Amino acid sequence: MMTLLKQLILMIILLFTLLFCGTVYLSVQNSRAFLTEQLTTISQDTATSLGMQLSPLIMDKNNQVIVQSMLDAVFDSGYYRQIRIVDVEGKLVIERTAPPHVNQVPDWFIRLFHIETPVGEALMTSGWQQAGTITIAANPGIAYASLWTSSMTALYWFLGASLFTFAMGVVILHFVLRPLKAVEQQAMAICNREYPEQSEIPWTLDLRSVVQAMNRMTQKVKEMFAEQAASIERMRAEAYIDTLTGLANRRYFDMHVKQAIEADEPLTHGALLFFEISHLKEINDQKGFRVVDNLLIESAALLKKMVADSACADAFAARISGNTFAVFFAGIEQEKARQLAANLSHNMASLYERGMTPFADVGHIGGAMYHGQRLNNWLSEVDLALRTAQSEGPNVMHFFTPQEASGFGAMSASDWKGILLEALNSQRVELYTQVVNAANNQLIHREVFLRLRDELGEQIPAGLFVPMAKRHGLIQEFDRIVIQLCLQELQKDASLRLAINLFPASISQPKFVTWLIEQLTAYPTVAQQMSFELPEQEALTQLDDLRSFIAQVGAFGVQVGLDNFGRGFGSFTYLSTLKVNYLKVDGSFSKDIDQNRENQFFLDAIVKIAHGLDLQVYAKSVETSAEQAMLGSLRVDGAQGFGIGGTELWQKARSL
Repeated sequence: MMTLLKQLILMIILLFTLLFCGTVYLSVQNSRAFLTEQLTTISQDTATSLGMQLSPLIMDKNNQVIVQSMLDAVFDSGYYRQIRIVDVEGKLVIERTAPPHVNQVPDWFIRLFHIETPVGEALMTSGWQQAGTITIAANPGIAYASLWTSSMTALYWFLGASLFTFAMGVVILHFVLRPLKAVEQQAMAICNREYPEQSEIPWTLDLRSVVQAMNRMTQKVKEMFAEQAASIERMRAEAYIDTLTGLANRRYFDMHVKQAIEADEPLTHGALLFFEISHLKEINDQKGFRVVDNLLIESAALLKKMVADSACADAFAARISGNTFAVFFAGIEQEKARQLAANLSHNMASLYERGMTPFADVGHIGGAMYHGQRLNNWLSEVDLALRTAQSEGPNVMHFFTPQEASGFGAMSASDWKGILLEALNSQRVELYTQVVNAANNQLIHREVFLRLRDELGEQIPAGLFVPMAKRHGLIQEFDRIVIQLCLQELQKDASLRLAINLFPASISQPKFVTWLIEQLTAYPTVAQQMSFELPEQEALTQLDDLRSFIAQVGAFGVQVGLDNFGRGFGSFTYLSTLKVNYLKVDGSFSKDIDQNRENQFFLDAIVKIAHGLDLQVYAKSVETSAEQAMLGSLRVDGAQGFGIGGTELWQKARSL
């Protein structure tokens, strides 16, 4: 396949070659005819002139020397190939003959443009008596030399003019066709989820139309994607967001908290708060619904600020009834959860001070930590804490406290740091994997999970050690261990495909990214067997770092995916510019999807927009065949969960 520029250049060369050959051929043919005519004229004129001069002398035997001298003088000029004088009886009297000789003219040229030897003839008389006949044949060598010289001169001039014209043509074509290269780059950019428009419009009418059409198409594609993203966001808002406060609704709360407890990597510890506003009915009766709405909106603002201040990766607030809010924190410590609840209790007074409510008793807060209990029991504990707070007085916060914490839950921050450092130094790590299969049950990859063991051999859940590793700045060290172990295993099996969960904090550390690039450079043959996954909610807080990371590892053929996609409520428009390879939809949307119409509509929309961007979509926490069948009908590209394959111990700790 050749580019349009190369095809045009080849066509120009072909046309110039045909034009040159035709022009030179016609020029040489015309020159040959002219030279042949000239030689004929010269031969005849010389024969006539020499015959008249020699006629008085040819009959006298005593004048033979003079005749020969005159004949030699003419012959030695080199213009003639043969001179013959015969008497009236046809006997040869004098003959001068020279072999045909052509200097510096190729034989192929002589054969291609053959020139016949012209012959001139004249009678020789003495008075009224005929003395003989003189015949002169011109030498064609001079004609060939002249023809060759003129042909070569024409060739050089034509080649020079052709090269100059060709060079100018190539330059002009380069500038004329440059918009087509820009159109090609524009089309490739659209495929790469970018939407550039060409600002320079070419002056060529046809190319101008093409560029303008591409600009219109680019704008249209961009608008179509924005409309799709907006449609999904509206659908999600209608299904999972409280329209008044902008918080999650009861459906989202139930679905997400249940998924957190029952996930493939279940919740190990967390906190749940209920915040209930007091006297809402009285306020409505006295002030009207607008005051009530403003109070609810301002209360929601306090909860949003609390979630932001918690710096918890998986935390959200929801309105679960008319006057009751819930706040969920995954992986938070009890001390911090109590502090956040106390701050909220203190900030409640500002609602009264700002006139949002006429009652100084703004509300109450109840909370409880998760310690492995069932969801219903956890909700009961939080509700009991809320009722206890209401019984203790206005604006009170109460935390449910079961039996004293034991085991890992009783450890201090300094204890945790010692355990983590000792685990790193002793390499007491274990890697577990879970398969991700395509719809046809073909293996896509294995997702890798990290686990630790203490000095007694007891496994430490990820939900416990990960927050502590973040707190003590040890996250990158654990990421390094996992990557090194995976690289070693990938070298042994070319068919192995691994997806490694990275902590978003790691990709923001230049030293870690530099180290990772060095590892990929050292093992380039296995890089394409790897992919990295980052949780969507945390990754989107550092989009610039994520884009840079994707570009750097993508150069080695490493894929990048977003994990727990859809858990947050952010806009999906970033997908058009973020070069991730696949999305792993949060398990809360896969759970019972065969019975949940809202989740079916949501996942169907996600698949459509992802496939339009050349992204793969995988579902998590798939457990039943009915869920698998529904996901297949929604064209989900792959699934993982206990219904696909359980979590298996893949690699025990070893020295690196």
